[in-house]
Amino acid sequence: MTRSPCTSRPLALTVEGQRLGGLAYIPDDASFTPAPLVVCCHGMEGSHTRVAPMARRFAAAGAVAVCFDFRGGGGSASDGDPLAMSVLTELADLEAVLAAACAWTEVDSSRVALFGLSLGGAVAALAAARRPQQISALALWYPALGLARDLRAHFRSLEAVPAEFDYRGSRLGRAYARDAWGLDVDAELSAYRRPVLLVHGDQDRAVPLSVSLRAASALPDAEVVTIPGAAHGFGDANWERAMRTTTGFLAWNGILEG
Repeated sequence: MTRSPCTSRPLALTVEGQRLGGLAYIPDDASFTPAPLVVCCHGMEGSHTRVAPMARRFAAAGAVAVCFDFRGGGGSASDGDPLAMSVLTELADLEAVLAAACAWTEVDSSRVALFGLSLGGAVAALAAARRPQQISALALWYPALGLARDLRAHFRSLEAVPAEFDYRGSRLGRAYARDAWGLDVDAELSAYRRPVLLVHGDQDRAVPLSVSLRAASALPDAEVVTIPGAAHGFGDANWERAMRTTTGFLAWNGILEG
């Protein structure tokens, strides 16, 4: 795959009166010929630094790649109260980033892909499902598509959710439960007709492989790539395999250079 020299620049937006920050990696030749766009979404209590290595690889392969901190989602580049964060506040953040980046002169807004990890994968899936004409392809690593099912397994009702609660090691607020409780991400995603890649470890205990298999079974154009022995998060050789798989998928679908 051809490697394109690129330059980074800060991303600075205001969403609902709050600061949203991150980085954009822009191939140098995008100033002459607009490039495809890949927006990268980190997981719960992560930050744009978690997906910056992926963004740099996407940019080296010819795309404008953006990574950012969700408001209240764990990173310091954005404002926001973690107890007010939810999948829908993160969806609003992603939509704001998409709107801003698609207006850049370096971006070919007819070729846009989303990449997401864990909770960021669920957010990316919702965005793609709700913007099928805008999002050309979707690549997800161990996406938390069953977040509503998980919540309902922990609490007997929405009214039983306390104002603050610990969930899989994270401190969340009722807003998270309220916005996720009635969501059916699988049902929304099943209407998406563009290509979808799901990369998942078979030893993932936080988000089991069955979550991706269930989603793929309802999608018209989906591929599940299983990483043997991998848990929630990929390191070293597993990361490189997942990365090569993802860049190959995006190149096959015309987002990255082949």
